[in-house]
Amino acid sequence: MGSRPERWLFLLELKEIYVDICNQKGWKLRSLLVRALEVIEEFFSREEPFILMLSLPTGYGKTTLTETLFKYAIKNGYFFSKVIHVLPMRSIVDDLARKLKAEFGEDQVAAQHMGLHESPFLAKPCVVTTLDTFILNFVKIPTVELRKAIARGISHHDFARGMIYSSLVVFDEFHLFSGLGSLREEMKSLEAAVASIVCLSTAGVPVVVATATLPTPMKNYLMEKAEEVVEVEEIRFGERLEDESFSRERKAKTISLRIEDKCLEEVLQAPNNTDKRILIILNTVSEAVNIYRKIKNHNVVLLHGKLPERRRKEVIKRILKDNPRIIVATQVVEAGVDISYDILITAPCPVDRLIQRAGRVARHKGDNEGEVIIVLKASKGPYDAEIVDMTVQKVKLLDNQSLNKLEFDKKMEEFLNQIYSKVYLEPTNEIYEVIMKLDEYVFLAAKDAIKAIEAFCGFTDSFGIVSAFPESKPLIEYAIGLSEREAKNALWKYRKVLTRGEIQILDEKNVRKLLRGGCLSLKLLRGGFEGIVIPDFDEELGFVGFNHGD
Repeated sequence: MGSRPERWLFLLELKEIYVDICNQKGWKLRSLLVRALEVIEEFFSREEPFILMLSLPTGYGKTTLTETLFKYAIKNGYFFSKVIHVLPMRSIVDDLARKLKAEFGEDQVAAQHMGLHESPFLAKPCVVTTLDTFILNFVKIPTVELRKAIARGISHHDFARGMIYSSLVVFDEFHLFSGLGSLREEMKSLEAAVASIVCLSTAGVPVVVATATLPTPMKNYLMEKAEEVVEVEEIRFGERLEDESFSRERKAKTISLRIEDKCLEEVLQAPNNTDKRILIILNTVSEAVNIYRKIKNHNVVLLHGKLPERRRKEVIKRILKDNPRIIVATQVVEAGVDISYDILITAPCPVDRLIQRAGRVARHKGDNEGEVIIVLKASKGPYDAEIVDMTVQKVKLLDNQSLNKLEFDKKMEEFLNQIYSKVYLEPTNEIYEVIMKLDEYVFLAAKDAIKAIEAFCGFTDSFGIVSAFPESKPLIEYAIGLSEREAKNALWKYRKVLTRGEIQILDEKNVRKLLRGGCLSLKLLRGGFEGIVIPDFDEELGFVGFNHGD
């Protein structure tokens, strides 16, 4: 009885930490983030498990929440001793980790994903990681031991899971875990994320789910699973809760939208575009590279998913430091990269992607006018044609109109829910159930998780990414990632693999054996291969051997 009052002496108010951060950096307080921190404090004071869902607009400053929570962990740490921040893509993991390292130091913060092992067992006080890496650690396969787990069925999974279960876990950009609108959507990532959230919260681990654009059916899936075991609190901008200061800022910004049935080159040549800063987002690497080649002498940078990792980091660093007048990119720029441009020129895409892309326009303070141009003659790339066409039809209602940014966001959210209420594909729950069992039963180990991974070809949509090395530079810093389908095409075409740094040419029999059924990425790991080998490519342009987006 006597220990209870003493414990509350260690409870530094989260809200106070957030206020201090904003005062030190000259930032405005965001009232819904203050409310979120108050909710977390309330749950802690009652010692109740919870899931906090944050549905806040792009540019609201959601990641400041992680900074606040981490400061609490290192100053106090009574209710959680670490923070794990989970994101969908490596590029935004690296960017957030870089920012947090600048604030707290490299000894406190780590980026952890398949291409980078700064905290192999998620042990550092603040770890920023990808969903696929987090899920593998959660299901008893630390990524640093993936090869050992496949070969011998063993791993030091208890340590990594202990780190997860002593953390507060933030699932950020949650809408991107579903891959909505993709031609090859399997909902694997969504099921895996929801299963881990339910397991964690059931055990009392505090969980925050943050998003800007969460379709109602997807939210309902999470709520349906989570509310069976734990209380879910939602803070949603504009739904009974509004930040008056932020709303005023949004209302002061004007977004104009127009739809052009022209090719992109014609749109770029418009006289009023000559001095404005332009963000071009296309759905395929080949289109992005072709446009870049034509305009590269005009202070332009190129960013897409088929650039080598080291080149991609250089490009993102240049974007954030030099503020180039034109960026040509694919969907990799949609989330996480904090940029603000005057004009967005975009290929047709699903409505949730369009919301993310439009969020890069008139984003920063003082940027009060933005324009969104949808170029219909650009490729739909990897996206479902029906969803893209439905998006275009909805957005045509706003063609040649100018709206304040608050009203624009509301209209886009309406379109989002109208479209996905008609085409949303319900998850099968197979992966959900498997992950729940792997977590619940202590006698299930790495060998059992590997069997399940083989059956599903991974628990996330990005699991099957295969490293592809240029022939003259077979080093990881020059490698790119290929999807399962792309890797199979490349292996059949070039028939080369990398083994212990040496290039090996396979005969047709062995190539067919690797390609026959099953998950190629797992077969390569079992065979001791580091990846496949592809022809050399221009590092500035990246690999343009396929036309599937990214």
